[in-house]
Amino acid sequence: MTDGASPTRLGVILPGGGARAAYEVGVIRALAELWPAGLRPQPDILAGTSAGALNAIFLAGRIDDLGRGARDLAKLWSSLTVDQVYTHHWLQSWGRRWMWRHKLAEEPAGDSREGRRRRFGAFLDTAPLRRIVDTQVDWPAIGRHIEAGRLRGVAITATSYTDNRSVTFFQGAPDITGWTRVRRVGRPVRLTTDHIMASIALPILFPSVRIDGCDYGDGSLLQLTPLAPALHLGADRLLIIAVHAPQGQTAPTMPSPSPSPSPSPDAPSWMTIGGFLFNALFIEGIYLDLERLERINATLRSLAVPGGHLLRPVETLVLSPSVDPASLIAHHRDRISRWLRWMARETGPSSAGYAFESYLLFDGGYCHDLIELGYADTLARASEVLRFLEPLAGGERLADT
Repeated sequence: MTDGASPTRLGVILPGGGARAAYEVGVIRALAELWPAGLRPQPDILAGTSAGALNAIFLAGRIDDLGRGARDLAKLWSSLTVDQVYTHHWLQSWGRRWMWRHKLAEEPAGDSREGRRRRFGAFLDTAPLRRIVDTQVDWPAIGRHIEAGRLRGVAITATSYTDNRSVTFFQGAPDITGWTRVRRVGRPVRLTTDHIMASIALPILFPSVRIDGCDYGDGSLLQLTPLAPALHLGADRLLIIAVHAPQGQTAPTMPSPSPSPSPSPDAPSWMTIGGFLFNALFIEGIYLDLERLERINATLRSLAVPGGHLLRPVETLVLSPSVDPASLIAHHRDRISRWLRWMARETGPSSAGYAFESYLLFDGGYCHDLIELGYADTLARASEVLRFLEPLAGGERLADT
């Protein structure tokens, strides 16, 4: 909720979802093409979490040409192979360190606890992904865009294992200050690869990242209010790109819910439970926070009176897949690595589904299909998107900076 005198600022929410985050790239690509004539085609604020953090930071460095940035990002996702994101070494030798020593790691001299401490292990090694972030993100350009006014800020959220809080690291305009709320804080920083890798660090699967003496993991873990970072940076319109359609009731700006699946006579496999946990981690928070925001908006609309500088509702638009991303996995079954198939215990096309794999299959073919789905879904809602963006096309927003 913002003061009535404030300029209209658009924030784009890019949540986590593992490989499903490729869908966000297709949405952004279509968004750049649909942007109203005369309006500089770029959002003011980018807020990313987990795999969405990678999309956010990549686009932040290319915000002066959103279309080019989206095309470059689409090429990156479409060319991925699993071993360019993580390596498994047969699950780190069957998780030997996990099972027997919890990966006792040596820390550099001078670290607390006399240079050594017991660190939580991980089954997968994300060093290949770190190299991509290091080389593909235009880090200097982010600061230049903020200084020039082309970007108000970019926020990346991670979870602190050290003090059990959701931490949003943000780089933005000088007037943006940090915040402290219950179990969540916002800290101004100069963003680096470490912040992105921390936000992406899926618990148990991916290794945690140490920043300023604290250990961080995936930003979705404790992100109870995923819309808040963009609002703290000054957004008063939110374009939310989800990676799954909600089930159950919908708010006015939510897409229609997907139907509930028929109950199975069999007990759920660990693959089914794993997919459920990923859904809960990456998806549910967005819709719960959006529901709270819609209720606050309804209250503000009922109380608003003419004149003065009253708080006003935050307008939102949710773009989400028309097709369950897990259903696309079947077309790429032959590209699922043997170890991932072993992990998920998939035995054939008649299995319960591919929810678990849909988060971990960083394969160019699958990601390309998700990008195309996001692109088509957004174009199919073009009139709705244009109505949402139309209020931005006014005043100083039309100036070339």
